[in-house]
Amino acid sequence: MVFSSVIFVLVFLPIVLAVHSLLLGAGCWARKRSLWGGNEFLSCNMCLLGASLVFYAWGEPYYVFIMIISAAANYLCGAALARADSRRGLILTIGILLNLGLLGYYKYMGMLSEFVPEGWRAHLAGIALPLGISFYTFQGMSYLIDVYRSDVKSSRGFVNFACYLTMFPQLVAGPIVRYSSIDDELSCRRISWERFAGGASRFIIGLAKKLFIADTLARVADAAFAVPTETLPAFGAWAGIAAYGLQIYYDFSGYSDMAIGMGHMLGFTFPENFNYPYAARSMRDYWRRWHISLSAWFRDYLYIPMGGSKNGRAATAFNLIVVFAACGLWHGASLIFLAWGLYHGCFLALERIFPRVTERMPAAIRHFYVIAVFLMGWVLFRADSFSHALGYYKALLGFYDAGVYTNRLWLTLFQNDKYMAFIIGVICAAPVIPRVKAHFEAFAGSAAPLMSFACYAGRALILLLLLLMCYMPLFGKTYTPFIYFRF
Repeated sequence: MVFSSVIFVLVFLPIVLAVHSLLLGAGCWARKRSLWGGNEFLSCNMCLLGASLVFYAWGEPYYVFIMIISAAANYLCGAALARADSRRGLILTIGILLNLGLLGYYKYMGMLSEFVPEGWRAHLAGIALPLGISFYTFQGMSYLIDVYRSDVKSSRGFVNFACYLTMFPQLVAGPIVRYSSIDDELSCRRISWERFAGGASRFIIGLAKKLFIADTLARVADAAFAVPTETLPAFGAWAGIAAYGLQIYYDFSGYSDMAIGMGHMLGFTFPENFNYPYAARSMRDYWRRWHISLSAWFRDYLYIPMGGSKNGRAATAFNLIVVFAACGLWHGASLIFLAWGLYHGCFLALERIFPRVTERMPAAIRHFYVIAVFLMGWVLFRADSFSHALGYYKALLGFYDAGVYTNRLWLTLFQNDKYMAFIIGVICAAPVIPRVKAHFEAFAGSAAPLMSFACYAGRALILLLLLLMCYMPLFGKTYTPFIYFRF
């Protein structure tokens, strides 16, 4: 089931929100009157667990059992860690190996199929990747490590833990949620009208990002990467990679907005996953803003345990390269994703070794440098192979003379809705909306009561119209799957 589908927006989500809100209201009422013994929210979590399993099994009924096995294994290891006085390191190792073994079998066996005997090759190459396995195995490992470090207590019950690990808003593509961040909310949470309305508006904005910007620019990017690179003029190549850079940002940040918004509507606070990464002034700054939950995971559970930046610039550079090699392989089980990770790791290492080079650049040059680096990196991320990537790089540098006619053809590709999506995408990639929102709230807060009411009513009407506009591509089935679903 996809967030940007009719069945999810008009059937699944409203039913889940209605049932969960009724159960949550009953739980809060029972808690006030001390009717139950501390399990008032168990029914709410069972509702979410059931909904999450239905959500996942809708498209992959077989692999839902893999997710349940993962939840059970991590819960049992966490409980063993909490009880054990000795051999805690052994228990943690077993838990980590179970998670990595599950992820490795389903995600990386196909990559290794070329190096095994012929009889095993077809079997390994045919192993399908379960949706969301990269995310829920990382959440399971973070839980075990945090319990081992005594940063969080082990879960109070299997239902609570399974609800955390399988929660459908962030199950398939994150953000990666630490158990410690929602531990209290699993056992006691409330939803105000203000919080629910804020979550609903966040969901609508995320849906609009996906349908109107990401899916529109996807047609430009797909066209650029579908044609033979020797027929691709420089303008078409740059148009394609710029469109893809905006597509993946609005696709992934749109999903994160929808997940965070649904979290608010369900009473949970999920971490922010993006902070206008395309406004960064260095690659280090970029990775503090892009896929924040994944960057924080690698920082806390791999980079810092390796020594972080404590042992000099050379060791720091090495650690960064290793971490981003792992980051590349996390995104995809292929050498081209490994190359993409090493590419970013090398730039981060160079910035650490020669920090004054970028710091002394004028702000505009630093921004141009970051844009050039991540756009060139997206070629590796989007290309089908190294040869395809090399050909695309040649096209970007103008190696192929495709003629005036082909350039005009690429100009016609940017028409009407594509131009509008590109312009809006570029503008909103900068922190424009937060500033407008701050000015709006300041004005509405200081205005007369009637004017303030009119302002908020107008904003609600705009969001409602935006939601109604989203129904057109939903019913037209013109949406595309989220990019990060395949990771």
